[in-house]
Amino acid sequence: MKGSRYLWRWSLLVGVLVLAALAWLAVASAQETRIVYVYSENCRYCTTFTPTFEKVMADYPDWRVEKLDVNQQADLDKATEMGATATPTVFLLKDGEVIDKLEGDVPERAFREYLERNLKKEDMESEA
Repeated sequence: MKGSRYLWRWSLLVGVLVLAALAWLAVASAQETRIVYVYSENCRYCTTFTPTFEKVMADYPDWRVEKLDVNQQADLDKATEMGATATPTVFLLKDGEVIDKLEGDVPERAFREYLERNLKKEDMESEA
């Protein structure tokens, strides 16, 4: 009887700590700059843009990247909520808000310009 009470308390403490850690992760991830790539496995534009996306993002290892496959309902819901109307779409989020998006199978140069333009915006905001 006494042992089960301690086990219950221990389980409760672990549960609270896990919930606190998850809440902290949710807040931390919302307060960072990240890239969200919206794609579909059966989209021919996505199949040609994905290698470009991967190549360019390899040059930005510090940026958090989230991929949303619109063939998965939960991912489709997130993408729709952000404003995706086509695939592929690349979103730039800061503090959980969409600051810019790039739609379509764009050339590598255009994707790099998009990222550089937004990096400059971010640098200017952090200096202000």
